[in-house]
Amino acid sequence: MKKTLLLTLFIVFCFLAQAQDKIIRNNGTTILCKIKEVGLDEVKYLEYNQLDGPLFSIAKSNIKRIEFENGKQQAYAGRNEAIKDPEQYAGQSNRAIKMNFLSPLLGFSHFTYEKSTGVGKSYEISLGIIGLGKNNIIEYNYLVSGLEEAKRNQFGLFAGFGYKFNKLPDFLFGRTSFSHLMQGTYIKPVIYAGTYKENVLTYKNSQYNLEKQGVNFAAIHTELGKQWVFGDKMVLDAYWGLGYGFDNKSDDAWGDLTAYHYVTSRAGRSPGLSFSIGLRIGLLLKNK
Repeated sequence: MKKTLLLTLFIVFCFLAQAQDKIIRNNGTTILCKIKEVGLDEVKYLEYNQLDGPLFSIAKSNIKRIEFENGKQQAYAGRNEAIKDPEQYAGQSNRAIKMNFLSPLLGFSHFTYEKSTGVGKSYEISLGIIGLGKNNIIEYNYLVSGLEEAKRNQFGLFAGFGYKFNKLPDFLFGRTSFSHLMQGTYIKPVIYAGTYKENVLTYKNSQYNLEKQGVNFAAIHTELGKQWVFGDKMVLDAYWGLGYGFDNKSDDAWGDLTAYHYVTSRAGRSPGLSFSIGLRIGLLLKNK
């Protein structure tokens, strides 16, 4: 009789063990449960030892597979693979127009168009109008030069092209769902080229003079940055870059070897080390 009872209990236990759903997480742990709903981004379930208790949920990106009570299994890619799936970002805007927020204060205006070409990839086309901004004063010693205060009166254009390689779109404020296709830390090889004219101070024939100088420049940079997206409507992009610059700009009257080209700055003689930095804000464009 005792053996029969133990055998019966064992059979019942085996039946119950098979009759429950199992969620196997990416970290290898198993959740014994009763699955109530399999949604687009998450799975809702009741804990098996508390079927009348609260309803729990787990993101699909944290699930390796589900074993249902009927024997069927459903495998999932996990976070690292699922984040690469373009379907995770279906319907999100993949184009943006941005402006360098501080550029008008530095004497130019810098606009950028960005288009995503896939998860973690996009290209940028930039256009700058030198002179569309504050007309800054030329810095020199008025007492030594004998000249009155003068301004740059700069005017010109530049263009840029870069290709961004993003770290896979990250999460925003600890959310369990993916944030946005165009959000994340990035590295971007970029080339700039432009031409402009501006007033410069020269020293000829034992006296200081103001002259209009024409400058052609180009630079090859690697820029590092991070872009944030807010509500699929606005973007904030901060970056800095380092590379080499080339130009025909002459030394000024003080023998300064540096060259400020608005979108880039060169240190030392040309070709020389070149820098770029910016803070861009913009709007996302609706998909066509």
